[in-house]
Amino acid sequence: MRKILFDLLLCQPIGESKFHGGGEYIKRVFREVILTKSDDVAVSVYFDQDAFLDEWIFDLIKEYSIETYNIKTVSQIVDIFAEKQFDVFYTGMPYEYKKEYFPYKIYKIGTFHGMRAVECPHDHYEYKYIQSFSGRLKEHIRNLLKYTKYGYKKNINSGISNYKKCIGIFDKIVCDSFHTAYSLKIYYTSLENKTIETLYPPLKYSENSADDLEVPATGKYILMIGGNRWLKNTYRGIRAIDFLYSRGHLDDIKTVVVGSLNTKIKKEVKNKEKFEFKGYVEDKELNILYKNCCVFLYPTLNEGFGYPPLEAMQYGKTCIVSSVCSLPEVCGDAVYYVNPYDIGEIQNRILWALEKPIFKSKIQNQFLRISELQKDGLKRLCFIIMMGMDT
Repeated sequence: MRKILFDLLLCQPIGESKFHGGGEYIKRVFREVILTKSDDVAVSVYFDQDAFLDEWIFDLIKEYSIETYNIKTVSQIVDIFAEKQFDVFYTGMPYEYKKEYFPYKIYKIGTFHGMRAVECPHDHYEYKYIQSFSGRLKEHIRNLLKYTKYGYKKNINSGISNYKKCIGIFDKIVCDSFHTAYSLKIYYTSLENKTIETLYPPLKYSENSADDLEVPATGKYILMIGGNRWLKNTYRGIRAIDFLYSRGHLDDIKTVVVGSLNTKIKKEVKNKEKFEFKGYVEDKELNILYKNCCVFLYPTLNEGFGYPPLEAMQYGKTCIVSSVCSLPEVCGDAVYYVNPYDIGEIQNRILWALEKPIFKSKIQNQFLRISELQKDGLKRLCFIIMMGMDT
């Protein structure tokens, strides 16, 4: 009997984010492992039983009689190892793990979702996403000192060091894109003894199919998500759209922003009647918003893979996305690309996309091409986890 320990702790809420890309990835892999494993494989999981976890995961755990452990921090897995031996360990978010946590003989597999802490440790407008005065002041100071050992230079060095420790632990490194794989090679030269493989992550599991999403839209709107995260760059996107409204464009089009946006940013908006700030929305409502928007704007500053454009592309929606990191790799020639730091260029692409939307067939062909690679990647990853070896 091959015994696998699977990390569900890091798919639970992080900070103010009840759901996050890495977490949805972990849930999808977990579901596939449980549904496809053979009888000679036993899976145990750990998570924080006092924190949110999807009901359908509890249903799977109950149906398949999966052994569970209750822990609140990754350091507590040493208590699990003291109680039971495992052959394989898997985590979909490896950044928190340290070498001393693991028994010597266990085969350790981790999926790396980009290198944000090194590639994009800060942004000039990061302070605008912070609600408190003291937090905003601190961010202003860090921005002024960004090239010193007291500012973001320290963050970059810390990020490089943390990734290095992490890389040193795992026997098998799975990357979510070729961009991520080559970033690892750029920053870390000691990868000769590591097995690195690129496997595209699957679309997140949803209990709502596209056929269920028949709620009618109310007029035309541009959709943005990630309002509470500076990395998603909603501030520049909002400014670009607000400028267009002020100049007499987009008369019959509104803008919907998902995510708990800072009130300071909302106050800067001049055409407030044209914006709808929704805060957090459930999965079904988000899919409805994707399905009914006329354009999806995603000016993110860094991305390991890029779930959101694909989630819009599955409905044939024209997307405007950043021309950075993995997005050209994932979206191909089926989107409009934009420099995420250039507000003028974002305005340009919005007008362009609205006047000349991309053919739906072209968008869906790209989505289908990537989704096939995602299916193959998921199948391959589950095989690696269940076999507990690189083969």
